[in-house]
Amino acid sequence: MIRTLMAEANPVARLGMRSILGTHADALEIDEAGSLDELLGKLRERYYEFIIVEPAMCGAGAALVGRLRELSPWSDILVFTALDELSFGVDAIRSGARGYLMKTATRDELRTAVKRVTGGKLYLSKALAAEFERGARKYDARNKPHENLSKREFQVFSLAVCGMTPIESAHILEVSTETVGAFRDSVLARLGLATPRELAGYATEQGLLRECRTTCSALWSGRYGQHGAEPATRRIPATV
Repeated sequence: MIRTLMAEANPVARLGMRSILGTHADALEIDEAGSLDELLGKLRERYYEFIIVEPAMCGAGAALVGRLRELSPWSDILVFTALDELSFGVDAIRSGARGYLMKTATRDELRTAVKRVTGGKLYLSKALAAEFERGARKYDARNKPHENLSKREFQVFSLAVCGMTPIESAHILEVSTETVGAFRDSVLARLGLATPRELAGYATEQGLLRECRTTCSALWSGRYGQHGAEPATRRIPATV
């Protein structure tokens, strides 16, 4: 029996997860936690070999993974969450999670993730694996500053170049304005710029306007469809 702690605020979601986990090849002895206090309390009372957790239930994000790692350093942690993997996944893995899976995943994907993590292996979606690969290339000193941006950072950069405000960018990316602000600050630091006003100038100097246009259009279409009220590229000069 694998001692398992399932941390999820929604009781209906816990019921569905329990049903899926019940088909796991190795029997899981499952305890449940519906709040942060309950989660931390159970970890103080008992050792769990496997923890499946939704960090959004307490608004902690990837920081919760680091806290769980401190309280239970030998537990294998799988994050099963609604939090965007490109925004939170890398930090969660770096904080000690062995797997990261979005709640949009299929039952088979959840079963596969549980099997790998409980087997001591790492589970990453294709998108998250690509993000780590992109991150590994950041250490090449021959890269230009913008080549060191993560996929999400480049999306935020492109939206800013297209003239999107943080609120508009947050709507398009379906994240909070605070998250957009954090990524924009990271972009400015990586590019060595002082203010968001300088982003368009950098894009022009580096010949990135066309790529920014394409990125903005793809994000706009993905969020609002082909017939949105106004294209996200409306503020890029038509000559690029």
